[in-house]
This record gives sequence, structure tokens and C-alpha cells, in this order.
Amino acid sequence: MDLFRYIVRFLYKIRWYLVIFPMIALIIAWFSTRHMDRVYDTNATIYTGMITGYNIEGGVGVAGGNPQTNINNLMLIITTETTINEVSLRLFARCMMYGNPNKDNNYISAEHFRELDAQVPAEVKALINRNSESASYANLKAYVKPSQDNYIFGLLNYHPYFGVNQITSRLKVVQLNNSDIIDIGYSANDAGIAYNTLDILNEVFARQYQLIRFGETNNVIKFFEREVARLYRILTGAEDDLIRYNVSKRIINYGEQTKQLSGLEAQQQNFRNDQLMEYTTSKAILDYLERHLGDRAKVIRANQSFTNEIKDISRLQSRISNLRLMSGEGGDLNNEAQEELSKAQKELQATTQRVRKLTHDIEAGSYSTETGVKAQPMIDKWLDQMLTMEKVKAQMSATDIMQQNLDRQYLFYSPIGATLDRKARHIGFVEGNYMEMLKALNAARLRQKNLQMSTATLRVLNPPMFPLNAQPTNRIMILLGAFLLTFMLTALYFFIIELLDRTLRDRMRSERITKVPVMGCFPRESNLRYRRFNKTIADMSLRQLSKALLPHFKEGQQNVLNLISTDSGNGRSYLAQELENYWISIGLQVRRLTYDEDFLAEDSKFIMANGIKDLCPDILPDEIAIIEYPNLNDNSIAPALLNMGTVNLMVTRANRTWKDVDQKALKEVEAMLDEDHKNTLYMYLTEASRYAVEEFVGQLPPYTKFNNFVYRMSQLGLTATENNKAL
Repeated sequence: MDLFRYIVRFLYKIRWYLVIFPMIALIIAWFSTRHMDRVYDTNATIYTGMITGYNIEGGVGVAGGNPQTNINNLMLIITTETTINEVSLRLFARCMMYGNPNKDNNYISAEHFRELDAQVPAEVKALINRNSESASYANLKAYVKPSQDNYIFGLLNYHPYFGVNQITSRLKVVQLNNSDIIDIGYSANDAGIAYNTLDILNEVFARQYQLIRFGETNNVIKFFEREVARLYRILTGAEDDLIRYNVSKRIINYGEQTKQLSGLEAQQQNFRNDQLMEYTTSKAILDYLERHLGDRAKVIRANQSFTNEIKDISRLQSRISNLRLMSGEGGDLNNEAQEELSKAQKELQATTQRVRKLTHDIEAGSYSTETGVKAQPMIDKWLDQMLTMEKVKAQMSATDIMQQNLDRQYLFYSPIGATLDRKARHIGFVEGNYMEMLKALNAARLRQKNLQMSTATLRVLNPPMFPLNAQPTNRIMILLGAFLLTFMLTALYFFIIELLDRTLRDRMRSERITKVPVMGCFPRESNLRYRRFNKTIADMSLRQLSKALLPHFKEGQQNVLNLISTDSGNGRSYLAQELENYWISIGLQVRRLTYDEDFLAEDSKFIMANGIKDLCPDILPDEIAIIEYPNLNDNSIAPALLNMGTVNLMVTRANRTWKDVDQKALKEVEAMLDEDHKNTLYMYLTEASRYAVEEFVGQLPPYTKFNNFVYRMSQLGLTATENNKAL
């Protein structure tokens, strides 16, 4: 509670500073903000459809993927430097085209246009096409260069209306309640600037979003289209190469052709086996018959005509076998081949008849063989076997030709199979890649259509409105802030001084600094307002001191009041004299002793004194001794004198600084006091302020209503009504 009252007193003491300084700051802030710009706000609401819209790709939301990420991307596109840069240039072109220096319009106010027009160089004004905003934008974009001397580049960096960072800082883009709708807000101190900035932004960001989304998709589609066309050319070329290869190799159906070739090979092997068996059999029979015929067979073989006829038969057999072999390979023979075969068969038949007749002519007669068997039947059998062998030889020769033909066919078809497989694998690989690229192309085109749908859903639900009324300014908050800030800084300044200041001033500060209890305060004289009450206030303080001291005095012992100070000019003599006069007036026996009058500060009797008798031998036991000692900083006091004191009163001025040497002297006094007299040391403040004195004596005169109220508040009498001393 004392701390709270101390704070209240502290604030009351600096009340005029707390009023004057904040009022000065308030007046300065008022003058500084009297021409404060008005702020105009405008908003636009955009429907995106990215969360709940239809998606032909089967995903969630129009654009596919994560809907919230898509909306965040759109919101970032709105605030990107590229978008704001284009908005800034278009806004500058529009203001320069339609601004009027004499009249406000829906593009820019006359005042702001005059300021802008005065700053724009002539070469930049020449870039403005009064008939086309797009042409003006193109000229400005071509003109801007990253250079300090380039006006447009500087405009995009520092101008409050056209600076990219300035536009971004005042632009607010928010998603409304996690929905498909985003709200775009913009504010400026010019209604036309605010409206046109947002109007241009709605057009630019939709186009930027479309370019970004379609740009990547179009590039992908172009890539897939090139790949599909390339793979199609490769696939067509591979298929054409396969066709040409089949034509060049006369391949219609490789599998069936090789199957037929394998069948012919099997037939040929079987036929060859039959021929070998027949040849072996005929050869065995012929050898058997020749052994029985003996020389007859040799005679017949030796006949030149027989030999020639046998050669003809062999030739005709070979011819017939070849014709039949050709018939077996290629199917039916044509008419010419049929005629040739029939002719050869007839010739063979005729030649065979001739051979038989010639054989009969050679072996005329019916001679028996060496074994007694008739020769003619054996010669016929011999001739038949001879003809059979020739026939078999001719067939075997034809079969060998057929085998050679089959071997050539195998050599021909074997690499064709591997080549066809390789070409088929190549075609399959290319076809697989072609189909994958075709699928990817279709997916990319589907994605493009989906993006077209998502871009089409970017609709302005609420277009920006031209703001007619400015938003309330924060001028009141600025004034209040200036007042409160100055108030707090002033209070903080004095509070820091209060904490660092070592002026004793009042009871609480004195006790905090010296750690010694304060018995009372004596006021300083007032020169103006309370001058006529000086005597009354001094009497009140003196009586308070007397009232505080007398309870310490006891009957039947020597009562001593020691008045000590660290230096001179603290009012000890005045207090001693006034106490003496007052106590005498109320009938007390008082003896006042003063250094340099009743004893010397440098006298050995004083320095080595063991009691009051050494200072005043004739003092009576019932007298109250008031002893005024010399300054502690310049002289020493015998410990016995301090310990004989009923009260040791340290008198010092309240408006003085409590120095380190004063604190050292106080510590020495405390050290000289024994245990029984530790509690006899007190502080007494002179030259104190009214509020410090009121803490001991109560409310001081005059007792006006205002003073009564102030005192009651200082005592926290917030609901008190008593006011007995009011005039």
C-alpha cells in the first residue's frame, strides 16, 4: 500500500510535466496530420471453381491435383512481380492518357495528376499513344531498362502508385472460408488509382494464369506431337521395309512355306529310302542271275547295240523322273510338259521293246543254263532287273537333284526367318513406343481441355466498384498515440530519475536509502502561496516531533536527546532551541548543550567523555538534556555519549543528496551503538515538502475544498465524505 501511495504521490508531483509535454506532442501531431491523406478501398470477388468444379480428368477440382494448392498458386500468381509489373505499366499509361489537370475523373484526381505530369519527362510522354492503351503499354515496356537514368525503371521501384513493391504491400488476396472464391482488395489515397489498379489486375492475372498453365501444356503437346509423328514415320518405314523384303524374297507366308519345305524334305527322305531299298534288291537279284547265266550275260552286255539302248533307257528314265519331280514340286504340269512326259514314256516303252527284242536275238535258241535251267526265262528276268536298276538310278539321280534343291531352299529360308523376327521385333518396339506416345498425347490434350475449363471458370463475381467514400483515417489514433507515448516517456524519464536520485526528500526515500527509520519532517518556509501558514505548519511539525520523542523518555533516569548531523546547515540548532522553548512552555525541565558553547569539539573532555556529567557536571537527573554535537564528517563523538542518549536523532535536510561520506558516517554511528541502544537511532528531515510533512502531521492548512479533496485522494479516501476542516 505504501508503494502504491508513493507512486501516486510521484505522479502527482510531476503532474504538470505529464500534462504540458503530452499536450505539446498532441498539438504537434495535430498540425502534422491536418493534411493527412484519405484512404480509398475497393474489392473484387473472383470465383475459381478449383475445389467444387467439374474435372474431366476424374480428379478433385477443375484443375486436377490438390485443389487448395491450385488456389494458393493462383493467389501467388496475382502477387508475382511479373503480374504487378504489367499492372503498373498499364496503370501509368491509363493515367497519362485520361488524366485531367483541372478536374477529378475516374482515373486519377486532378491534384495527383498535376504532380505526376510535372515529374514525367517529355520523352516518356511521347511514348503515350492517346488512342491505344495496348500500344502505350508496348512502348513503355520496350522503353524500360534496368538503369538509374531510366525514368520508367525508377517509377516501378519507388513511386507510391506505380511502384511494384508499393502495389504489392497494399494488395490483399484472401480465400474466403476455404471456398472456391478469393477476394482481392486494394487501397490508395486516390479513388481512381485504387479502382483502376484492381480493374487492370483482374484482366492481367487471368491472362498470366492462362499463359502459365497453357504454356507448359502446349509445350508438352507439341513435344508429344513431334514424337508421335517421328515414331509414325519410323513405324511406316519399318513396315514398308518388311513389305519390300518379303517381295524381294518372295515370301507370302513364311510359316506355311517353311512347313511345306519341311514336308517335302520328309517325303524326299522316304522316297530316297524306298529307292535305296529297291536298288539294293535289284542289284542282289541281278548279281544272282548273272552268276547263273555266266558268259551269256557278259555277251549281252558286250553288245554295242544293247549298251546304246540301255543308255537311251537310262536317259529316258531320268527325263521322266525329272518331269515327275517337277510335277511333285510345282503341282500339275502345263500342257507342253504333259506332252513331253507322254512322249518320253512312249519312247521308253519303244526302247524297252527294242532291248527285249535285241536280247532275244542275241540269245537265239533255248539253251539251258549251267545248272540245267532254261536260259530264256532267266535272261528275261535279268533284263527286267537291268531295266529296273536303270530306272532306280534315274530316279536316284533325280532325287539327288531334288535334295540339292531342298538344300538350297533351306539355305535361302534360314536367314529369312531371323531377319523377319528382327524386323518384327523392331516394328513391335516402334509400335509400342508409338502407342505410348499416342496415349500421352491424348492425355495431354485432355489436360489442355481441362485447363481450358478451369480458366473459363475464373469469373469476376463482384467487379471492383469506384470508391466514393474514403475510409475513416487513423488520425485520432495517431493523436492519442502521440499523447500517450509522450505521457509514458515523460513518466519513464522522471521515474528513472526517481530511481537514480539519492535526494532523501521524504520518509520512504530516506528509509530506502539510509535504512534508518524517520521520526518526522520539518517543512521549509513557503515564499508565496502558503507563506501566511508557515508559523502554523512549523508549530504542527514541532509538536509532532515532541509527541514522537516524549514516549521514549522515562522517569527516574537521565533522558538525553542527541542531535547529530553529518555536516552543517541542517537545522539542528533551530530544532534544539524550538524544542527547548516548547518543552519549557509545557513545564518540562530542559537543559540544552551546544558544541563550541558548552563544550569544545576538540576538547579531550569531550573526546574522552564517559557520560553527560563530563559535559555538564551540574545537570540535574530530572532534566532533559538536548545535546547538539558537531558535524560527524569533521569530528568524532565518544561512543559513551551516543550510548547514553535516550534518542539519537540524525538531523538532515530533505532536499540534500545523501552522499557516500554521509552513509559512511551513519554506519560508524550505528557501529558505536551497543545492543541496548541500536533502536535509539532515528532520522529527522528538515526543509521537507508539504506532502512529506503531511505524512506525519496530517493535512496542512489551508483547508480548502480542493486541498481537502487532494489530501483525501492521497490517502486513498475514494469514497470518504468527512471534511470537518473545510473553510
